[in-house]
Amino acid sequence: MIKKLWLVLLVFIPLFLGAQEMPFALKTRTRYSASGMIGKVAVDSTDFYRARFIQEYKYRKFGIGLDLDFLFDKDYHIRKADWDRLNDIPGKIYYFRYAEMNEPFYFHFGGFPHYTIGNGFVMRDYTNMYYYPDVRNLGLTIGGSPKWPLKPSFQLFSSNVEKNQIISFAARVHPIPDSTFRFVDIFDVGIGVYGDRDQKAGLKQSTDPELYQNLTIGKKAPVAVYSMDYRLQFVNNPKAVFGTYAEMAHITGGGTGFILPGVYGDFKFVVVNLEYRMNGKQFYPGFFDSNYERDRAVADTLADGTPFITTKESSIQNMDATYGILCNISGVIGKKIRTNIGWQNLYGDTLKNGKSLWFSVNVNTQYGRLEKINFSYSKSNVAKLALGKVAVPNAQMSASIMLSLNEKRKIFLIGQYSEKYKDKEGDIKWWKDTKRSAAVGVKVSF
Repeated sequence: MIKKLWLVLLVFIPLFLGAQEMPFALKTRTRYSASGMIGKVAVDSTDFYRARFIQEYKYRKFGIGLDLDFLFDKDYHIRKADWDRLNDIPGKIYYFRYAEMNEPFYFHFGGFPHYTIGNGFVMRDYTNMYYYPDVRNLGLTIGGSPKWPLKPSFQLFSSNVEKNQIISFAARVHPIPDSTFRFVDIFDVGIGVYGDRDQKAGLKQSTDPELYQNLTIGKKAPVAVYSMDYRLQFVNNPKAVFGTYAEMAHITGGGTGFILPGVYGDFKFVVVNLEYRMNGKQFYPGFFDSNYERDRAVADTLADGTPFITTKESSIQNMDATYGILCNISGVIGKKIRTNIGWQNLYGDTLKNGKSLWFSVNVNTQYGRLEKINFSYSKSNVAKLALGKVAVPNAQMSASIMLSLNEKRKIFLIGQYSEKYKDKEGDIKWWKDTKRSAAVGVKVSF
């Protein structure tokens, strides 16, 4: 009883200092805030009670978030592995940032729950937090859009600044400044270089410990992807902007894919993209996706028990050519509702799982006591979209809600829930094949 009382006090006493909502929608609008939540999470197939505190500080364009995550076993003993080494300290930084994208200079250091570059043809919704909080990667992106004649922009990314294994560089430029030809003025080109210096580096997290001990890792397995694209507006007026774009990407040791063409319409409150994609043999669109940390290398055993390793690059060697469409619609309603829905249908002679769906909605209601509602769901590379079937392999879902506890909207109650479904053959058994987490907490803003 005393242990349980101590845990409750540990969670709620710091909340008198103030609390901010949990990740991953951070970046407080106030100068200082802190968060506190309690819940349950599974790490390495072991269930832990969680007490989590996040403090945020903001000064002009600078912001920093500190993430203090305490995990307790069933006997309420703290997991010491998170606190017993000096190099655990940097992992308590959730983010350190300056400015926002599209400003002359910006950077973001820490966690990246969703990271997409350009059209998402090579990197779409990549996250360096797939195994968070067990593995805390401190990534970095540096970029900017200098006010120079050619209107250049660039972004340099590393998923982990200590190891620099998954990295990328992308840049854009308008080839001719201030031209008398209107279509040249609104034409820009871009390049991208993406790489993983060793796909096998993630094996320890994705492999059963007993199997991992019997593996012969061997030499490193690097992979690189190169891309080129252009974007051209052909209508630009106060009511809408229309344009077209195309992209080519090539995987070293693999194949080449094309977006040819892509068209978009920006109606101020809604943006619509429609693409036709042609993927040659051994090309995987969205190579660096939301599951890349898990899929970059996978270990298994043969029928005789011999272990072997399959990297993501080697797993696509037998892929045949595919083709299909991708459509993405994103909108803003009254600056309070932001929603996005996208789907992809790919076809091929031997392709079985060529359909993907992404959906999210974020509502800043500020209606009555209801402050915010967030919901997201995605399924990747499935045989059927089956909108009524939620629990399928390679799918995940998350939801959160925030309620105001006072009229001045300074104190809030927060609830979060998420599910991830196993990548397996056959149907998903909802209780057995689901990794879930839930948390409740309090937020106070200053």
